[in-house]
Amino acid sequence: MNKSVLIIKGYSKTATELSNDEKIIQLHVDFFSSNAGGVFEPTTEIFYLSEPSLEDLKKTTSLNSKDYLIVVLVGHGAHKDGSQIFQLQKDVFISPGQIQFSCPKQLHIIESCRNKIDFDLDIKRINKLILKYKYGGWVKRPLTKQESLEKFNQAIESSNDGIAYLFACDIDETAYNYYFLQLMVDVAIYAHEYFRDNIYYSSEIFDTTKKNVINATKGIQNPLKMGTGDFPFVITII
Repeated sequence: MNKSVLIIKGYSKTATELSNDEKIIQLHVDFFSSNAGGVFEPTTEIFYLSEPSLEDLKKTTSLNSKDYLIVVLVGHGAHKDGSQIFQLQKDVFISPGQIQFSCPKQLHIIESCRNKIDFDLDIKRINKLILKYKYGGWVKRPLTKQESLEKFNQAIESSNDGIAYLFACDIDETAYNYYFLQLMVDVAIYAHEYFRDNIYYSSEIFDTTKKNVINATKGIQNPLKMGTGDFPFVITII
């Protein structure tokens, strides 16, 4: 399975914001490279661009050859005439829809339109992937790295072609304090640790994340899903 993750960090206005952006990005690198998140190889399958230029984006055309691609955008945004706007650099804005590839299967996760925060995030790394083995008196064996990889790749191969966009919030809303990206990983890790012998897809993880974000923000942030693609997102243990 020829797959990759492309993570793009947009413009960070302050040193604190830069630090928080990098923490949330590292959280996702840890997740996607873990047994739970598809065992993407960090050095060859996960690509990271920080405040890239338009020329930098043009150089990602090699990703067109992938069978499956996850694109994660982290940064400031807005909307104009109903279209999402993403801030790449201080004076460079694009539409996330411009970041498009010819891969048959694509999942786009967009954390933007967020409010400014002036405190350091306490983001827990994926040490939560330390597995719990005893459940109801039964000892459960975690999947090996190779077993997880094979299971994830098989699930991608059996998925229908398509594109899905997962937005942190709806039009005219603010994405608060990275809730969406943090909760996506939290929900996925919970499924990985507490459920057995299953694969949970992006739509399932998104639906649960959406409920949690709405609860956390008392209804003022409502994540939005668009597109028809639905792809494996988390592998549980046996």
